[in-house]
Amino acid sequence: MDSTTRVLVIIFVVLGIILAFVGGRLVFNLIKSGSGNNPADSSLGSSNPGGDNAAVAAPGVPLQSNKGPAAANWDGKSRINILLLALDVSPRRQSEGQGSPLSDTMILVTVDPASRTVGAMSIRRDLWVAIPGFDYNKINTAYKLGEDFGIDGGGAQLAMDTVEGLFGVPVDFYARVDFQAFETIIDEIGGVTITLTQPMMLDWMGNGNKFSIEPGTYTMPGNYTLAYARTRDAEYGDGDFARGSRQMEVIRAIRDRVLNLNALPTLIARAPAIYGQISSGVQTNMSLDQAIQLAYLMAQIPSENMHTFNMDDTVTYATFNIDGSYILQVIPDQMRLMRDEMFSGSGSDSIDSAPVVDSQDNGVVVATGDPLPLAVQEAARIQILNGSNTAGLADRTQSYLSSNGLTNITIGNYDSTENTQIVVHTPVTNTLTYLAAVFNVPNARVFNQADPTNSFDITVILGNDWAANNQIP
Repeated sequence: MDSTTRVLVIIFVVLGIILAFVGGRLVFNLIKSGSGNNPADSSLGSSNPGGDNAAVAAPGVPLQSNKGPAAANWDGKSRINILLLALDVSPRRQSEGQGSPLSDTMILVTVDPASRTVGAMSIRRDLWVAIPGFDYNKINTAYKLGEDFGIDGGGAQLAMDTVEGLFGVPVDFYARVDFQAFETIIDEIGGVTITLTQPMMLDWMGNGNKFSIEPGTYTMPGNYTLAYARTRDAEYGDGDFARGSRQMEVIRAIRDRVLNLNALPTLIARAPAIYGQISSGVQTNMSLDQAIQLAYLMAQIPSENMHTFNMDDTVTYATFNIDGSYILQVIPDQMRLMRDEMFSGSGSDSIDSAPVVDSQDNGVVVATGDPLPLAVQEAARIQILNGSNTAGLADRTQSYLSSNGLTNITIGNYDSTENTQIVVHTPVTNTLTYLAAVFNVPNARVFNQADPTNSFDITVILGNDWAANNQIP
């Protein structure tokens, strides 16, 4: 399982349990009895059992500030998709006047209660993607841009919209955790046991002062654990990949600490005080009762039903932006393969997603199976622009596509071009898969220009290549 994913998934579950205890003793009774009923079928109290001055969340009210994304509905039985965000809001960053934080970690999680399965995908922060309203940028800037420019729903909403555009799936909820909240959780369980196999010189204290720790086994507090899990220093392995291995080690250490030392009763007793410390660093558009439902559900899902995916060099490739900055470009067909695998659970609420696609030697996306029925069902608004030197080609192409069931089409003209191109404005992955195969368009000529206000979902610019070689009768 991808290490970064396990870190935030486990943190989110722990936070869900903590939130439940702030709301009442329901989950405590469930854990204590070892059986219990589904929280969805029980009344939720709002007492503060610890007597601390922690804020008490009310059922049905999102656990976030008023400027966050709108609350979503969830019946506890349908599949949900959650975007987990980890933000760097360290005092040092704030003192340097860097504005709103970037999302250091982004993970898309899908939970299917029917099949008791979880899929989670770690999203590389250097991905070069279309951010709605802001053209292309690294995906980790979406949260910052949403905050800095006062977008409705804030940075979380813009991050959710960006991920929706990238994967072509709805994002129902988000959960935001900052690093200080992570450190607090580690400290509250008494630290975690980590074994260093080589000397490591890191900013262990988080204050900008590096010092070396020799090989050995240590019980690390929260700030040390965070430094160990986050470093991408090439001296300690291959960047993000080595960091992933370290984060996996941290997850195992958290699990061992909580389970082997029976730390959960301590967390239960300390829940109100812990929530008081971390509430400002934890935000979600889930309500208290939804968080309880999710925590209860996650506790019942066996580890073998939790599948994680890492957007490594099999689905991305490294390159440089025009300003010389390092970025990662998505390989669309391989990314769709990974996405479809993640959503391939057998639950009754599995989503409709684009067909599995393969890449031929010429780089053309070709669907495995027939993508047309899903494209017809998607009912995308299609714009066909004639950029060829052949008059009437757009009209003939419209008639051809309409005969196949794609009827919402508008035609027009475009500047002369040799090669057909596809421009995607909103997530219509089934239509994209079909049209890319029909027009023989490789990934290099598929462009994302995310714009929810556009009158069209997808634009096809016909080139002379289509005029010379097409399927029109």
